[in-house]
Amino acid sequence: MTVPTPTRWDELLRRLAAVPPEDIVCECDAPLASRTTLRIGGPARVRASVLSRDGVAALVSAARDTAVPWIVLGRGANVLVPDEGLDAVVVQLEGALTGIGVEGRRLRAGGGASWSRVVRASIDAGLAGIECLGGIPSSLGGALAMNAGAYGQEVLDVLAWAEVVEPDGSVRRLDRGEVEGGYRWSVLGRGRIVTGAELELLPDDVAAIRDRARQARDRRLEAMPSEPSAGSVFRNPAGDHAGRLLEAAGCKGLQRGGARVSERHANVVVNAGEASAADVRALIGEMARRVRDAFGIRLELELKVLDRQARVRTDPGSL
Repeated sequence: MTVPTPTRWDELLRRLAAVPPEDIVCECDAPLASRTTLRIGGPARVRASVLSRDGVAALVSAARDTAVPWIVLGRGANVLVPDEGLDAVVVQLEGALTGIGVEGRRLRAGGGASWSRVVRASIDAGLAGIECLGGIPSSLGGALAMNAGAYGQEVLDVLAWAEVVEPDGSVRRLDRGEVEGGYRWSVLGRGRIVTGAELELLPDDVAAIRDRARQARDRRLEAMPSEPSAGSVFRNPAGDHAGRLLEAAGCKGLQRGGARVSERHANVVVNAGEASAADVRALIGEMARRVRDAFGIRLELELKVLDRQARVRTDPGSL
């Protein structure tokens, strides 16, 4: 009788099964569509609810040793999961990694903490610096990885330090001076998982902070569609705005299958009903082509379009 040869996935699951359940809980063939803001995508081969820093380190080490791809899914914004799903481990930080605490002008939170909750905690404590960022659907780790920003504020501007698990599974604390970043990127998003961070904020009048937060929220609600979306599709090119170029190229209202360019914001694709990832990719490709033909500008993706192995596809012309 032939004995089946164990696969790398068998080895990964064996390794993860040996980790205490208070650190990691795994689910196979886990649906993902409901965990993304676009409400699109097939299942993950494995979804890992990671509940502690030790759990994160164990998972990253096991994935490295078995050469299994992994990706962190925070609040599921700014990502397009393929219709076939992901042949990868989808990591979600939960439990102790979602806590938030405030001491003086410092706010400390786990990497899986809801960014909206982090912003609310800062406002309630009378601390300014991130109050205009409350409508961004992200975790703290995701906000740091992409250097979330809006209305003159960016999260890296208030970062004191971040604790991360490196690609080799080691744990490291990075002070602000060690965290390089810029417009919608930071080194914290390059193969690292943020397990916690501390923000240094400025005391201010609570009423004034709340007023700025309200104004930012109202502007965001006015600009963004109500249908399921993943936020901005393309990065702003130097000296211009992707939304302006897309609108001028006639993209508003453009539709492919169940995916449509928002009438409210030309740089946002919405799920108008039963959209597939293939619909979204086809629409994105058409949007990029129209801008290139009209203005000679090649737009770069801000939306993370994933392939089956959770790799990010960067060229809108090849989707």
